[in-house]
Amino acid sequence: MIRYRLFEIWRLVAALLIMLYHFGHFAPGAGLAVKDELESLRPLLDMFFIISGFLIFTRYGDQVRDARSYGIYLYKRLIRLYPLHLATMSYFVLVGLLVLAGVLRSGGEPELYDWSALPSNLLLIQAWGVEDRLTFNFVSWSLSAEWFAYLLLPVIIVAYRQWGLAGLFALLFACYASLELMVRSGVMPFESWVKADTWGAYRTFADFVLGALLSLLVHRSRLSVSARWPAWIAILLACTSMVLQLNIYVTLFALAVAVFLAGLVERNDPERYTYPVFLRAAAAVSFGIYLWHPVTESMFFSYLWSHHIRSESIGLFFTYTGCVMLLTVFVAIASFRLFENTLSGYLLRVVGLARPKTVAKEARVSANR
Repeated sequence: MIRYRLFEIWRLVAALLIMLYHFGHFAPGAGLAVKDELESLRPLLDMFFIISGFLIFTRYGDQVRDARSYGIYLYKRLIRLYPLHLATMSYFVLVGLLVLAGVLRSGGEPELYDWSALPSNLLLIQAWGVEDRLTFNFVSWSLSAEWFAYLLLPVIIVAYRQWGLAGLFALLFACYASLELMVRSGVMPFESWVKADTWGAYRTFADFVLGALLSLLVHRSRLSVSARWPAWIAILLACTSMVLQLNIYVTLFALAVAVFLAGLVERNDPERYTYPVFLRAAAAVSFGIYLWHPVTESMFFSYLWSHHIRSESIGLFFTYTGCVMLLTVFVAIASFRLFENTLSGYLLRVVGLARPKTVAKEARVSANR
């Protein structure tokens, strides 16, 4: 099984930047400029979704052929996503209850604890346009959006099996055209679909289609390139496009080129490591870092920094931030090894889908897809 190590390190860097962006909202004075600068990197979330579409289609595009295989596929994806979602959301439910009972003075942003939105969060539909703001573990909108894309994988598969690459290109065009129409008609209440979160499911599905298309292009390509530097240049150009705030489709094209080149070189030379080995554990848990960081933000910034430290020192703030970021990475690694992987293995065994021991280690590493 190909590891796609470039995807691993890119997703790790993106998760760290997103975490820094959210922590940066608590910076004193001029330190807020870091948060403002990172705001332009919002399309990195689209990179996450494109890579997810690439990996999911690569793994399941041939496997999902009937109702049973579709059910098995959904079960595997659900036990990968939902336990961590439920654990991190439960923290915010607990904090909300303590605030409601008057035990805590505040729990960060009061609007996070909207009890009417709890059912949609439990059902993972909060990013389908049913809510008007983010609640509880606010970043879990992206899980809701990915779940939407997982459910609609058969649409992508049918488009390809019926009409080939032309079918996927047509579906891709229809998805982004629909996003533009939804924004311009006011159906999607955002100035751009790039900023959609409570409506992020539709943005994510479009990115998934792009990822699936790139997976097929990599599979069919006869290019023998194995050098990593073109893929790195492409991803840096995509980030430059974000910083310069060029048209989103310029950025998407650069991201598509980067993902294509990364997939191609990993296919051609799958054994080469593209980042230091000591980062391997962290690179495998970018999903966990992304979901756990609002919890550490709540503890160490909304509460401890805001109510007890309250320093105006920018140096102290960013030293403190670095420590909390490192702690979050260790929490994500521990969560994956002791909770997520153990529970998912048990849930697979319960229904007779346990992975063979000979490939268990490799499967654990690739489970972050």
